[in-house]
Amino acid sequence: MRKIFLHIFVSVDGFIESEDKSLDWMVGDDEVEDYINGMLGSIDSMILGRKAFELLAGYWPTAAENPSEAADPARPERHVEAAHMMNAKQKIVFSRTLKETSWANSTILGGDLAEEVARLKRQPGRDIALFGGAAITNSMMRLGLLDEYRLLVNPVMLGAGTPLFQGGRGGSTLQLVGSRSFDCGAVLVSYRPK
Repeated sequence: MRKIFLHIFVSVDGFIESEDKSLDWMVGDDEVEDYINGMLGSIDSMILGRKAFELLAGYWPTAAENPSEAADPARPERHVEAAHMMNAKQKIVFSRTLKETSWANSTILGGDLAEEVARLKRQPGRDIALFGGAAITNSMMRLGLLDEYRLLVNPVMLGAGTPLFQGGRGGSTLQLVGSRSFDCGAVLVSYRPK
């Protein structure tokens, strides 16, 4: 059975976007891009909520043609590789309002979240990454649908914005299964529910 892991960038004080909804506080370097490409290579599907999907769909389809967004614009190979993988992976967006999309390999699901996720987990294939946003992440947490939490903690405190955890599963105990620090100051921590 496939597993679903949350993969998300978060500030030290627990926010996934700033108060003005920007993501320009996220840090990255070649090392982070290598890690992300490795993670993308390990999955064949990703789950997103509508808002996160629309944000990513507004960028990734043409990202390979815009290497200036790479962590190192002089060496955009990793960024271009990530763009190709993002476009090739199956994208599953949960939304009751989104009806169509032009982003390749995208499927819109509007049914019962727990039933749809159980069906996805039973399908053959690699693990599935949940890329957010906050609403679907918290819904999946409350329903006990996440098998692992991979938080890429950025060395910044936003003070306000959209919190990652919005009253998810109170009292949950997690087990640390891995950690890694990056030269840019970001730290990846991975937990599984006990």
